[in-house]
Amino acid sequence: MRKLIFLTIAIYLLSPGCSNASQKSKITKYYINSQKGNDANKVNSINTPWKSLRKLEEITFHPGDSILFAKNSVFQGGIIFKSSGSIENPIVISSYGDGTLPSFSNSCQDEVNGNVFQVSGSYLVFDGLSFFKCASSVSKNDKSILEIGAIFTQTGAHNITIKNCEFTDCPIGVNITGQHSLVTGNTFKDCNRFLSNPDWGPIGIVIGNAYNEISYNSCSNYVNIGGNYGADGGFIELDDRFFGAKVHDIKIHHNKSVGNMGFLEVEKKVEGDHIDVYYNLSDDYQQFIFYWGGNNSKIENNTVIRTKQSLNGAVNTVFTMRNGNFTLRNNIFVVANGIQVLATAPYDEGNYSHVIHENNLYFCTDGSTDDPCGKPLGAGELVANPCFVDITAGNFHLSPESPAINSGKSLGYSLDLDNVLLKKRTNPGMGAYESKE
Repeated sequence: MRKLIFLTIAIYLLSPGCSNASQKSKITKYYINSQKGNDANKVNSINTPWKSLRKLEEITFHPGDSILFAKNSVFQGGIIFKSSGSIENPIVISSYGDGTLPSFSNSCQDEVNGNVFQVSGSYLVFDGLSFFKCASSVSKNDKSILEIGAIFTQTGAHNITIKNCEFTDCPIGVNITGQHSLVTGNTFKDCNRFLSNPDWGPIGIVIGNAYNEISYNSCSNYVNIGGNYGADGGFIELDDRFFGAKVHDIKIHHNKSVGNMGFLEVEKKVEGDHIDVYYNLSDDYQQFIFYWGGNNSKIENNTVIRTKQSLNGAVNTVFTMRNGNFTLRNNIFVVANGIQVLATAPYDEGNYSHVIHENNLYFCTDGSTDDPCGKPLGAGELVANPCFVDITAGNFHLSPESPAINSGKSLGYSLDLDNVLLKKRTNPGMGAYESKE
C-alpha cells in the first residue's frame, strides 16, 4: 500500500493551477458550458466554451490538461474517456465558475452501458462533479450488471481519483475494476431503485480489483424494498468475478454509512487478503460486513450500530465470515432485537473459531440479549453502555463517562473519524471517535 499512498499524495497536489512554472506551458484547460457553449467554436476558452459532453470524445488530452465544466450546467448521456495523464501530471476533470456543481445523468443502459464516464485511460482526477438518476440494468446478466456505474473504470484503467463528487439516485455510483485508485470525500445518497430487478439492490461503490482505497465518503439511503430478498442494497460491494482481476489489499476507512441496507459485502469468490476496514461509522439496516469471501483482514476502531428493524424480516446480523483469520479490535458494537455480533444466524455459513477479537465493547440497547458478543469475551473486551453523547440524535461521539475511553489497544493509527489527530496515549479509545477529553 506504500505505493498507493505516494500516488494518492501526488494526485492530490496536482489539482488545476498547482503545476510548477516549467510545466505551465504544456497544460491546456478546456471549458464546457451546457448553457452558453457551442461545439462549433474553433478556439476553446473560458469565453468560447464548448457545449456538449460528446465533444470530449473528439479530443486527445495530454498529461496535465484540465477539463472544466461550468457550474449550473446539466449534461445528459455518456462517453468513453480514453486519454491518460501521468503520475506527475494527471488529467483533471472538474468545474469552474459560481453556482451548483455541474450535473451529469445517463439513464439509458444502451448508451455506454449507462455510464456517464466510462474510463479506459489512467492517471485521472474527477473532482467536484454531481451525478444523478443514472441507469439501472435491464440485463439479467451479472457481468453486464456489474458494468453499470455513473463512473466506471475499465480493468486497465489505473490510478484514478474520484473526490468531492455527489451521486444521487445512481444504482451504482462508482465502479472500479482497475487498480491503485482512490474514492474519497464523496457523497452517495437516496437510491431506492433496483440495480437489477429482482435480485440486485443499489450499491454506492463497487470494487473489482486490488490496491484500491475508499475513504472519507458518506452514504445514506441506499436500499430498495422488494425483490427476491425482501430488501437489498448497500454502501460498498467487492466483486471480482468477471474482469480477470483479483480483489485484495483494499483499505476502507473513515467513511459514514447511515440508513443503507448494509455497509460492506464481499462476494463469495473473492479470495484475497487484507480487506481492511477501520474508523468507519455504520448505522444501517442489515449487516456491517458480509465476508462471504476474503480472508486475513482487520476490522478496527469502527462504531457499528445495529438497532434498526430489519427491512426484509429475516436478516438480523452484524457479520458473516465464511473464512477465518479475521481480527476485530477497538470496535464498538451496539445491537438490539436479539442480535449477537459473532453469531451465524440466520446463515449456516460462518466461521468465528479463528477470529481474534480483543478490546471491543458490546452493548444491547433493548435488553433482548445478555450476551451481545455471542462468544466468550476476548482480552480487554467489555459488555457495557458506550455512553454516546446522544444515540437518539445519531451523535456517536463518546461522552466523558464512556467506558470506551482509554480502553482500546494501540494500533498505530493517527486520525479518528472526525479527522482529528489522536492523542498520544498508551491506550486509545474504542470506536471511530476518540474522546476529546
